[in-house]
Amino acid sequence: MSPQLPLYIEIDLALLLMSTLLCVFTWVAGLCVSPFKRTKELNLPPVTLYSSSSFPIWVDQLYTMAFLAFFAWQSGYAHFFSAGEKASPENVEYGVSMVLNNLLIYVPMLLRYALLPRWEKPQFSFGKAVLTILGALFSIYMVTGILELSGLFRALAEKTGAPQMQDVLEILRHGDTHTRICLIISAVIIAPICEECCFRGFLYNVLKRYSGVFAATVASGLLFSAVHTALLQFIPLAVFGWVMCIVYEQTRRLWIPITIHMIFNAISTAVVLLVPLPV
Repeated sequence: MSPQLPLYIEIDLALLLMSTLLCVFTWVAGLCVSPFKRTKELNLPPVTLYSSSSFPIWVDQLYTMAFLAFFAWQSGYAHFFSAGEKASPENVEYGVSMVLNNLLIYVPMLLRYALLPRWEKPQFSFGKAVLTILGALFSIYMVTGILELSGLFRALAEKTGAPQMQDVLEILRHGDTHTRICLIISAVIIAPICEECCFRGFLYNVLKRYSGVFAATVASGLLFSAVHTALLQFIPLAVFGWVMCIVYEQTRRLWIPITIHMIFNAISTAVVLLVPLPV
């Protein structure tokens, strides 16, 4: 018998399942329609496992399905069996080690897309890069601020029992030095690189190839949010994922969304450590 799950965990798992199915539907529907569409190549990198890959296309399709299943299972499994219990420093360290292990999946994607010879990139000055980063951060924080001021977070927390601060943030604030260092390195350096390689570098490009920019942006952004299994942050994280897709599409440089992600997580971490917020 499974434990009685709190309402917010049930909603998190439902959002995760629906977002995963949406990505699968977007990908499969685009895959089925693509032979009948007469469209020019949209400057897309080839979706292959590594440079000069000779694998047939069905291998890449199988890898995409396994990729989606892996992230859905990894997020859902941990959230289901936590059953609303408070996280411990030991669990956090285990989670950090899982992120490090996942580098085996992410890093080849980063190298793969960094070495694409026909991925044409527009000219992009340093000043434009800075403005893009600042604009993206402003739009993300503006949406979060509007949702906070509207009272949506508080109302949702009251109705579902969702914690207003994630357990990992409480441990970041009150944990020992070793745990804090592990969390900071994971949040500010490892997670941005991993997640951007995963969701923008790989999944977005797969969906975009068959279903177009809009569908790929919506579906991959929702899954990016859902795998965090944080109900109160679902909308802000979805907006974050959409903004990162737009930035990546416009700049065609993966390091820019990675930089934005790092700055965002660094600011969030600093707020948790330095600002006395109610828990």
